[in-house]
Parts: sequence; structure tokens; C-alpha cells
Amino acid sequence: MHIFKINSNSDFNKLCSKIKPHKVGKSIMSKKTELNFFYIKDIKSAAANILKQDALRVGAELVTNERVILPYDELSDALLIATEEQISKLILKEKKQDFGLKDLALFLQKDFKKPKEAKIMGVLNLNTDSFNSESRVSKKNFEARLVSMLDDGADYVDIGAASSRPGSFYCGKEEEFKRLKFALDLIYKQNYYKQAIFSLDSFDEYCLEYALNKGFSIINDIQGLKNHNLAILAKKYQAKYCLMHMQNEPHNMQDEPRYDFILSDIETFFKEKLEILDSFGVKDVILDVGIGFGKSAEHNLLLITHLEHFLQFQKPLLVGASRKSLINAYHKSEVDERLPGSLFLHLKAFENGASILRTHDVKEHKQMFAISKAMQELSIK
Repeated sequence: MHIFKINSNSDFNKLCSKIKPHKVGKSIMSKKTELNFFYIKDIKSAAANILKQDALRVGAELVTNERVILPYDELSDALLIATEEQISKLILKEKKQDFGLKDLALFLQKDFKKPKEAKIMGVLNLNTDSFNSESRVSKKNFEARLVSMLDDGADYVDIGAASSRPGSFYCGKEEEFKRLKFALDLIYKQNYYKQAIFSLDSFDEYCLEYALNKGFSIINDIQGLKNHNLAILAKKYQAKYCLMHMQNEPHNMQDEPRYDFILSDIETFFKEKLEILDSFGVKDVILDVGIGFGKSAEHNLLLITHLEHFLQFQKPLLVGASRKSLINAYHKSEVDERLPGSLFLHLKAFENGASILRTHDVKEHKQMFAISKAMQELSIK
């Protein structure tokens, strides 16, 4: 007999393919392989005590404030720690309880399934003032840069012609279209739109409709649906809608980011906007938490760390942390020195629920995720 301490994140199904357990036993045990953490804010003392007892009965745990066992009316926070199997049992119990625990049961029922594969979205900017000079392309070198990005394996290509860097002002739709037209025409004429999924980073109706008529299939709206006509446009062309969260406008988005609780605030934003999109018949939506758009460095890290929370909407999650100042906040660096930080943040974003990573460095990301996938698929030999 030989014993090996292996990684607890190893693929359970791959291990079972070697061990060959009974399929019923495998199904039961798969629900015990991962612990889930649920942070509960403002729980009533009575609810905390009931949930604590119910959790212990099913083998789970609830971390509570030390005063919860005393008779007091203050709200407090708690942490529920449970396996999938334990969650299933708790759902049945809490559905019968009061003090808001029925709502907890409904939340626990939601699907937080993580993606199995990362898709890469390359970025090309047709303006001269985007924060990363390496992402800027001219009319002269646009096609060569695009072909290179496609050859590197980009699954998506996001084209932009108006900077949204902190402190920037919109150039105007006439200027934006002037910068875009040759590129959109070229992509359509040369059938490049058949080699990847093309997205236009814009909130101008005319530019977007022109792109949708040139083979583009994603509206990348950084303004978060301020203009409902974009929803009408998405429905008309059956386009995907990328919904991003941003505080204020690019020129003032970093003015003292104000959030009561960052996860809750962005959850509310997505709920409200998804309801509007649904009312227009737009259901093919990608959610983007907006890394760097009106958030502090700590906010950005919290969003990437707890990205799984937004899987509840059952929409693809996009993260774009590529070379952003978030990295500089923790390790002094210029834009051209931030590739390592970008790769790390995007790997963590994928592990926490993102399925699309928006980057200036397609080749490097494809390589990283190829190795990551290979490691995920390993089995004991």
C-alpha cells in the first residue's frame, strides 16, 4: 500500500475513472467533495439560532456573532459552510422556517455552476488615447494586427474607437464612426467575422447598427443600458448584449467610489438591468462587473475573488483586468509591465466563474489556459 497526499482541487471525475466506484456511490460522493461558503448579512438573531441548529444537524456549520446566543435584537452577519449534499438538506429545512429563512432556501437553490473552459477576447482600439498604447492600431496596421490576433486563437475580438480610460470624454458619434468605418468594412469584406465572434465597444446606436450589418454579433455597452434603444437594436439583430457596470461616466467614474457593499450593489444593478433587457426580449446577455470602472483596487479584487456570486444569473461572466491600474496599486508598474499581474487576475477570474477574459495579450492567455486545462484534466497514473 502506498499513500499520496494529492491536491484537493483534483478533478473528482478523473479520479473516479481510475478507481471505478459504483455510479450511484459516485453520484452521492460527488456532492461531498467541495465546501461552499455563503456569507449572510443582517441575519436576525432568531434566524441565526435556527439555522445554526439545522446546519449542525446535517453536518454543516454556521459561523455566527458571539452574542447571537444571547437575547438581543441586533442584526449580525454569519457564514454558512456546507457541501452540496448538506445544502440540499438545508433547503428542505429552511423552506419551513420563518425569520427570512425561506428566502435563504430560495437563494441556496440557485445554480452557481462554473464554466469548464475559458474563452479569450482580444482588444483592438482605433483611437489614439486608450490607456494601453499597445492596443492602439492605425488604418495602416489594423489588418495585420487583426490577422495576428486571429492566428493567436482569439475566440472574440472587441473593437473600440472611443476611449473609456479614467478621465476621458466621449469623442462624439461622428468622430467615432469616422475611426471605425474602414475597419468594419474590411472585417466584412474579408470575412474575418467568420473566424471569431466580433464585438463593438460602443454605446452609439448608429455605429452599433452599422457593425451589426457587417458581421458583428455583440453589443458591448459600457454604459450599462442607459439607452434602451440599444436593447431594441440587440433584439432586432439577435445580438448578444454585454452589460457592464460602471459608476458615473469615464471622466468622473473614479470620483470616490461609493458602495455600501460591493457585491450587493452590483447584484442589484444586474437584476434591474436584466429585467429591462428581458422586457425587450433580449435574453442572450453577458455580464461584466466592470473591473476598474469606478471601483477601488480593493473593490476590484473583491469582485474577482467572489465572482461566483454572479453565476446566480446563469449568464456568461466577462472579466477585463488586462494591464489595468489595479495591478499598479499592489506592485508599482507601468502599463507595459503588467502582463504577469493580468495573467494571474484572469486565471483567478476563470477559477471563480468567468468564462470570457478580455485581454490585450491573446497569445499569452491562450498558452496559460492551455496549460491550466491540461492540469485540470490530469488523472493519477
